[in-house]
Amino acid sequence: MKNTKIYLLAVSMLMAGACTEDFESINTNPNSPTEVPPSYLLTHAERGLREIFNTSGLLYAQMWSETQYTNTSRYDVEPLDFSEYYRGTQLATETSNGGLYDLQEIIRLNTDEETREAVSAFGSNNNQIAVARILKAWTYHRLTDIWGDIPYSEALKGRENFLPSYDAQSDIYADLITELDEATAQIEEGAAGVEGDAIYSGDMAKWKLFAQSLKLRIGIRMSDVAPDAAQAAITSALSQGVFTSNADNAYFQNLSDAANDNQYYEHFLTRTDYAISNVMDEYMSAISDPRLNIYASPTGGSLEAFTADRSAELVVEGMPYGVNQATAGSITNNSISFPSAVVRSATSPSLIMTYPEVLFIQAEAAARGWIGGDAATLYEQAITASMEFWNDQSMSTDYAAIYGVSGIESSFDVAITAEEIATYLQQPAVAFTQANALQQIAEQKWVALYMQGLEAWSEWRRTGYPELQRAPDAFDGREIPRRRGYGQIEFDLNQTNYEAAVARQGPNTMSTRLWWDQ
Repeated sequence: MKNTKIYLLAVSMLMAGACTEDFESINTNPNSPTEVPPSYLLTHAERGLREIFNTSGLLYAQMWSETQYTNTSRYDVEPLDFSEYYRGTQLATETSNGGLYDLQEIIRLNTDEETREAVSAFGSNNNQIAVARILKAWTYHRLTDIWGDIPYSEALKGRENFLPSYDAQSDIYADLITELDEATAQIEEGAAGVEGDAIYSGDMAKWKLFAQSLKLRIGIRMSDVAPDAAQAAITSALSQGVFTSNADNAYFQNLSDAANDNQYYEHFLTRTDYAISNVMDEYMSAISDPRLNIYASPTGGSLEAFTADRSAELVVEGMPYGVNQATAGSITNNSISFPSAVVRSATSPSLIMTYPEVLFIQAEAAARGWIGGDAATLYEQAITASMEFWNDQSMSTDYAAIYGVSGIESSFDVAITAEEIATYLQQPAVAFTQANALQQIAEQKWVALYMQGLEAWSEWRRTGYPELQRAPDAFDGREIPRRRGYGQIEFDLNQTNYEAAVARQGPNTMSTRLWWDQ
């Protein structure tokens, strides 16, 4: 009996060994890799983070109006969860990609002695780390400008810290400047550029310019609450080099395939939820701004009339902003103008930062006496660069194919000539005056920031220009939002840190102002 027991035990051990010998390979799903190349992580992060809060920003900045479901433009919205933006590829969903964790993983892979040599095949270690740091700074800047205090210094630590504290926005801003300077210094222009880069295709000189241009944006955002720090950031950025032409613009180049197309393309294939707002239409029409015909399409009614009679006028008509759903529903699609083909085609780029914005920041800094240079000249250069950028975008658009009307380009006057730009700059409502410099710069910057909704909304909050009025049918008498509230999930899962942030920053409402918005 004793020998039998020993035999059975031996057989059992042999069987157990046989069952587990190939267990790891058998139970590994080849379609769900546990190690992802940094090039894929980078592309996924850039794609997933490209349009944070863009649509809501366009609505809050009153560039667009909603045509049927008008909740957002009437500020009838729930608190918003920010956790999706912290996710990486392993937690991505069909409707939420995120990307911050991917960027952190790129840094880890290029830092860890066990992996850094292998992943250097996708670009030098320093260059990959630098790009990831710059993109993290860009993302965190946008997140803090939406919510205010957010998890930052203790974020992205995985199992080490499931309950990160919220950093004060003032501290985040200070650290973002440090991050951008360190990332700029880390870039090796002579070494291999990063692979998987859908913004600059691995051009490290461009990444340097973007990092310092982004520092300009962060600096000017602090202008009213920390003017000394703002001036220091701006002068430092200019000394290190910023965008010098539209060729330096940072944007995600969308593609024609469904996985990588412009987020608004498919939206307008079957739905027509957004139109150019009457606010933007009226502002631009009053000063004969030729960009209006690039920003918005002609009304359906005028297109039909033009098709039948080429002498008929093609017109832009803005949708009333912030009206209730009954009023919105009574307005026909044929009578209003939708965002143009330039911004909603499959391959229309997702804008990140452009040269005109860099010039407007310099114009404001010069007007404040923070830097040398002529504010009027910089202001005119900014407007000119904006018109040239949008003109280039319109020239690559096949209007005839999209609208089904040949000859529409010349009839709709989408091309902006040098003479038109000069005439525009000379009219009294646009011509620069030192006494009204900050308002003029802010209003023209608002126009130029079209399709950069979060930035347009943020600049309105900072400057108060243009002088937007709350939605006519604002929900519960609410004013234009100054931030978005933290989502319920933060209260449920991270209550102590959530409550500390609310106690420091103010009530978790859309009317609470951020640190720089005082």
